[in-house]
Parts: sequence; structure tokens; C-alpha cells
Amino acid sequence: MRPAVTALADRLRRLREPLRAGSPRIAVIGNCQGSAISAAMRLLLPEAEVTYVPVYRIARRYPRMADLVRDLARHDHVFAGGFTAPFRDDGDFEALRAAVPLIQIPTIVFSAFQPDIVYVGQADAVGSGFLRGPVGNYHSALALYAFRRGLDVERTLALFRPDIYGFLGYYDLWDASAATLLQLGQDADYDLTPDLGRWMRRGPFMHLVNHPRMFVANDLARGLLRKAGLAFADCDLDTYAADEIARLGSWPVYPPVAERLGLPGSYAFLAPATRRTPPATLGLARFVAASHDVYRASRPAELACERVEIMLAQDEVGAALSA
Repeated sequence: MRPAVTALADRLRRLREPLRAGSPRIAVIGNCQGSAISAAMRLLLPEAEVTYVPVYRIARRYPRMADLVRDLARHDHVFAGGFTAPFRDDGDFEALRAAVPLIQIPTIVFSAFQPDIVYVGQADAVGSGFLRGPVGNYHSALALYAFRRGLDVERTLALFRPDIYGFLGYYDLWDASAATLLQLGQDADYDLTPDLGRWMRRGPFMHLVNHPRMFVANDLARGLLRKAGLAFADCDLDTYAADEIARLGSWPVYPPVAERLGLPGSYAFLAPATRRTPPATLGLARFVAASHDVYRASRPAELACERVEIMLAQDEVGAALSA
């Protein structure tokens, strides 16, 4: 029997088999945050069948929203992050929430640790289309600005200094980031206030502006299971759960920013893993040089970035960064 047919037969067999008492079927729909949460749930509920449905592949797996709804009906609990997907029947997250009892996963976004991060290029409905750089889809506003201004690597490196960060407002994002995070929790009917306080005590809790560290995903997994009324035997998730999100890359907290937050800082960037290579660290000079190589090989239209466009248009920014 062909592997694909065998896999389908096994899946259908599992669907027909009743699970043991206390062994729920759980579906988790989401992005990379959802993947990490589902991994933590598997450790908290080892008897459960936890299925992760990546949102960036959801329309290929389920051409119509009706197909997804039919599959989710086989699950006892559904957890889902907000998304927009090009289903053939124009279904979206609001339609899914109306059709299926689900618990919404709060989106975690926090910019204060890495205020230099920007996206470059134009994304489609599922987040594809951004220009990939040394740390995946994430770029340095300063590195791109300098390249667009015609600065070489050495002159670009000279921009990474405390007074420039202050001029650009890199020290002033904490309150706005916290307010945004708490609002995202409210949007999902999930109070993140106690979590934020706990995460702050642990130091930088984000790998990237929308990639939390694994202990954040662990806390969300516990909170979501409690919200669903699912009892679990807690375990040392900090030890047992591998940080899957770290493999997608990590951005340092620049030392001047870290100093103002009372945290350790560095300029060690973590390049994401590939099919052939594990994650690897890059110092600031290598990171900037690699970024410029990417920009040099790209078409001008691919270097679109709203924040950098604003910086380029303001004479006072040019004057401050040229000083």
C-alpha cells in the first residue's frame, strides 16, 4: 500500500476508535505560537490526541471553510488564533467562531525588547511574501535605512549607538507594548495581566516581536486548558518542553535598550534553522553585512518598508543619523 494511502487509512482508523476516558481530542489552529502551545498541551495531557493545524497551510488542507468545520466536529475541544485565509467559500475566523465552539488563543505581540525590527516587502493573507533576511522575515530598520541611503557596512554599524536609539524612540515603547498586549488578550477574552507580570520578572520573554519564548507558550497552554475545564497534571514544562520557536530565529535586546530595562543585552542574532543547518549566531557586523547582501540582490519594490520610508522622507532623521 502506498505511504499516502496508509497514512489516510491509519487516520480514519483512529477517528473510528473511541478514545479512553479522559483522553480528549484537541485541535489547535494557529501560527508558530499555536504550534508551541500545542506542544506544551501534549506534555500536560499525554493521553489526549492534540492536532496542530498551521494557519499558513489551512486553505491548502481545507479548500473550503465547510471542510474545516466538518473536521473540527470530530474534536472535543478547539483552540484557535485569529486568522484570515483564502477559503473558496470566503470563510474567515469570525465565520469559524460562529460555526464551531472554540476558545480563542490570544495573539502575543510585544515590541519593547526589539524596537529595531521591521518587516520588508508585502505579505499576503497568510503572512507570506515578506523578504527573508538573516533572521527570517525580520529586519533591522537601521540596516535597511542605511542601505537605502547608500551607506556601506562600516558606516551602517556606526548607527547602532545609544543616541540614535534615543532619537528613534527605541527606549520609549514599553508602555505602548504592554497596552497592546493586554488589549490583544481582551480581544480574545483572555486576561493577560497576571501573565505579563510573571513574564516580566523572567526577563526578555520574546524571541522576536511576535515570537514569544517557550515559557510564554507553556503558560498559555495551561491557561487555555483551564479555560476549557480540562484538568491536567502539571509538569516542569520549562525543562521538558523544547523551545520550538527559537528554531525560527531570535533577536537580541540591544545593550543600550537592555540597560534601561534592567536586563542583560547583546548583539548576538540567532539565524533560524534550515533543512540542512541548525540555528547559528551572528554578531552585529555579520548580521549587517548579510542584510546588505540580501538588499543588494533584491529589486527596489521588494525593499518596501513603511517605517523606513518615513525615516528617509524626514530631513531631521537624516541629519541626526549623519551626525
